[in-house]
Amino acid sequence: MSKTTLLEIFRPVALGVGIFGATAAIGAAQAPNPCAPSAPMSGQSAYGPSGWGSFDPEYNSVDTWQNAWDTGAFDHNHIMVGTVGKFTNSRLTIANTAGDTTIVDLKEGTVIRPTGSTPTAGQRVAVFGYWSNGTFIANRVVLRG
Repeated sequence: MSKTTLLEIFRPVALGVGIFGATAAIGAAQAPNPCAPSAPMSGQSAYGPSGWGSFDPEYNSVDTWQNAWDTGAFDHNHIMVGTVGKFTNSRLTIANTAGDTTIVDLKEGTVIRPTGSTPTAGQRVAVFGYWSNGTFIANRVVLRG
């Protein structure tokens, strides 16, 4: 029979408590949904400068340029506003006011308004869509008339 020391008993218990504590801390630090829209502050619109958090279902019926887009009043999570740099049948490159460019993928069924229009370089554009694996996918493109 061998003699058990206090260290031989304490070491596995301490290791288990340490692992449990570390995993609990990691779990507590996780946000339940980091992409969830933030609520607007009291008395402010969901689409104003401090409440660009939620998608307005009325955007599904927007077919013409909205003047509020020029002032930055739109849902920044689901809409991109900029200037057309390049257009192909499946891709649109747009630049924002800072000059940063973003490539937008146009899926089959993407609607371009006004009907029959084609985006051209230098034209203002609003793109409605969503982010998927780092790529913005367009559902609707509205051109400034």
